[in-house]
Amino acid sequence: MQVDRPIAIAVILFIILVLIFFLVAPEYSAFGQLQTQLAEKTAEFNAQHDYYAAIDRIHYDLQSHQEDLKKIDDALPQGSTLGNTVYLLQQLAKESGLAVGSIFLSQIPSAPASAQSQNSVRAVVFSISFTGDYMSLERFIISLENSARIFEVSNISFGSQAGPTGSFNLQVKTHLY
Repeated sequence: MQVDRPIAIAVILFIILVLIFFLVAPEYSAFGQLQTQLAEKTAEFNAQHDYYAAIDRIHYDLQSHQEDLKKIDDALPQGSTLGNTVYLLQQLAKESGLAVGSIFLSQIPSAPASAQSQNSVRAVVFSISFTGDYMSLERFIISLENSARIFEVSNISFGSQAGPTGSFNLQVKTHLY
């Protein structure tokens, strides 16, 4: 039995086309999908790498500015450190040569309404009574200005002067984070 050559070629070509259609085309489609997934994963990896590189750069910058950040933390302490603030005011007055008569809180921050306002800076006002001379008062105010904490003298009232010493009342505002 002899097969006609053009018919055999046509049958072989048809079989090759059927094999390509059923075997190669699905694999080529899967290969295209895998290439797309690989490109997506590569882009995601590069984005994560850039993100962590940026975090590492920021961390290095923060480490190099650690002393400056410490000064900021000292200037605006977290939480209610009112006892430490009162102690600092007493120590500055003592070093300046003033005698502290009384220190009381004349304005305290209100309770935060939400968690977002809890992270805000709040002002606290102290009223302080002193006895001493004017030079001691000047030294006290200069020491407040030179301290690491943020203090603002909002009101000074002078009492009667009995001899070389007088009485002073100050309102000092400080800030808490």
